[in-house]
Amino acid sequence: MEITRAEQYLKKDAPIHLADLTEESAATWGKMTPQHMVEHLIITFKMSVGKINIPIVTQEEEWPATKAYLMKDSPMRRNVPSPVGNNELLPLRFPDLHTAKTKLLEETLSFLEFAREQPDFIANHPFGGPMKASEWLLFHRKHFKHHFIQFGLIEDYVKQ
Repeated sequence: MEITRAEQYLKKDAPIHLADLTEESAATWGKMTPQHMVEHLIITFKMSVGKINIPIVTQEEEWPATKAYLMKDSPMRRNVPSPVGNNELLPLRFPDLHTAKTKLLEETLSFLEFAREQPDFIANHPFGGPMKASEWLLFHRKHFKHHFIQFGLIEDYVKQ
């Protein structure tokens, strides 16, 4: 199977950008710290393989349009409210940023393997509704870019 651009991004480009993230990296919006952002990305991988289930907050008739937006390689809206209604930062799960980054890279590779083996596996996205692993792959690329822009690790592609 040919490697997709989304796989290429997550496997090759994302680790390079992630390496530039430090404790001193400042967010240009939102309240997440660098480690909160990394741990947030880990949680979304767990959602996409069915290990964490968050209720869908959009109406079923909105799913097709929302899903199309989530999979499109374009900038995401900023300051999206939490789907669980609590916009407080979650407690950190890892002892430091380095450990969290290592875990994120492991989760990335694990997801990519999962998506290749089970592209039709369906897990609920809180805004996009039921999505196949192959659709989550596109979302993860968009989501990584969103947070990499947030922390100045890549240029905002609206400006490019």
